[in-house]
Amino acid sequence: MSIDNYEELQKFIDLNEHYRTYLDEHNNTRPDGRKFHENRSIQILKKFLQHSYGSSMIRFGNTTVICSITGQLAKPSLKSLRSGFIQTVVLLPRTQAWSTYGRRQQIINENLTLSQHLLDIIYKSKLINLEDLCIEEGKWVWCLQIDFQCLNNDGNLFDSCLLALNVALHHTYFPTVKIDPDTQKPLVYTKELKHFQYNQQQEPLCCTIAVYEYEQEYKYLIDPTLEEENIAKCILHYVLLKNDQICLIHKTSGAPFSIDKFHQCYSFAREYILELRRKLNQ
Repeated sequence: MSIDNYEELQKFIDLNEHYRTYLDEHNNTRPDGRKFHENRSIQILKKFLQHSYGSSMIRFGNTTVICSITGQLAKPSLKSLRSGFIQTVVLLPRTQAWSTYGRRQQIINENLTLSQHLLDIIYKSKLINLEDLCIEEGKWVWCLQIDFQCLNNDGNLFDSCLLALNVALHHTYFPTVKIDPDTQKPLVYTKELKHFQYNQQQEPLCCTIAVYEYEQEYKYLIDPTLEEENIAKCILHYVLLKNDQICLIHKTSGAPFSIDKFHQCYSFAREYILELRRKLNQ
């Protein structure tokens, strides 16, 4: 590994010390030039994939995520004859996941955890009604497959995935399905598309905050990079609905938090998510 300058050497040896040194020399500024409560540039590309029902690509700085929505015909569960299914899968870059065995297992666990969190948010926010996935009661339903492929992970995956999901859903079109009266088999008409109906009044979006301890005080870093996530005392995730109602608050183990600090971080999250909504509706 080549080390070009002293700053890169310091980051390689002790990332925490690098951040402390930088904050001593630059008041309220992070090493990438942003203020503590400033997010990276956000780029949104709609209808990114040709052969999916809905798709999007989102870039938060160097973090790049593709969301793809597809569907398969399935038989409904006997417990609910009118309800379809939803599956979510998050995949990190293979080059990152297969570096060493220990790191590989950790990333696999992170993938599973993030996939489950996203599925829980879809259910809890009632973003998608499972009965809207019914084609014919007791016979055929849609199994909705939502895949998140991370092309580059530089932190803040949670925010990126949820924004990508909302953008993709807004441009999702399903083929028309009719049941053959003779054979009772489904006939799929790929040229007759209809817009997928979901609950646009919910629109859950996430704000990730890295809590960093500096001079016995907590600094709250909005839209953290991967480096900032690695040195954080803890990570906070605030998921808010369209009316600013809290859908989820998740905190990793670490620094203890008072109610006042949770309220303070909520105000940061609300302002940040308001900006995400502006981007989403452009």
